[in-house]
Amino acid sequence: MFKSYRLGSLFGFPVEINVSFLILLGVVFLAFGGLAGVLFTAIAFGSVLLHELGHALVARALRVRVSGIELGFLGGAAKMVDMPRTPNHEIAIAAAGPAVSLALGGVGLGLGALLASPFVATIGWINLVLAGFNLIPALPMDGGRILRAALAKKMSFVRATDISVQVARVVAVLFGVWAIAGGPFQLLILAPFLWFMGTREQVMARMVEEHLGHGGYPGSGPLAGDGVEVLGRGAWENRARPRRYTITQVGGRLVITAYD
Repeated sequence: MFKSYRLGSLFGFPVEINVSFLILLGVVFLAFGGLAGVLFTAIAFGSVLLHELGHALVARALRVRVSGIELGFLGGAAKMVDMPRTPNHEIAIAAAGPAVSLALGGVGLGLGALLASPFVATIGWINLVLAGFNLIPALPMDGGRILRAALAKKMSFVRATDISVQVARVVAVLFGVWAIAGGPFQLLILAPFLWFMGTREQVMARMVEEHLGHGGYPGSGPLAGDGVEVLGRGAWENRARPRRYTITQVGGRLVITAYD
């Protein structure tokens, strides 16, 4: 919907900023303390960048290609191109971001106490909140991906997706109610986003099942760039010769194309 611009690269990963992030800074400036609020948001998004870098580095170590990292209104995204080869790989990639945030949170709080610096301690708290929030089991958040991968060890990917989406929708409703009751206004924006993304995850899982003949794993991360490349035939652990597919968005529809 909004255009993204490249800022540079980090460890070989292109870093982009979406225009929606600039809109967020404007909203924060007007509603939450002027420049102090903008500084707080900038620190938060620096933490988000390192969080997403954790995902990207573990994905690369597991031979899952990442096209880049994007920062936007609702946070960040490490844009995966390939699918993880096993549920455990998916869990490792999804857990890497919160692990980085927890580490930064511990360091920030420790240094804040050592230096008697409320500012440094605040950075620590930001990262702890970021880790905890992302571990909420709601697709497409990290906790939701961990939940789905764990369920997919015992059932089809489609069924695991359906259960994870049901959990995510309960979370979305709770977010909406909390926001209306006086909670953070961002939750009112995030709630319909979770609902919409859950629907898209279900559609994608069924399209892969239709084309592969089973509920195969369609890959992690948002559908972005050139799409999500799907490798594999059969279950995760029992594949025969792989075939390759690309999932792309054409006119708002998901399209799967086999190309070998």
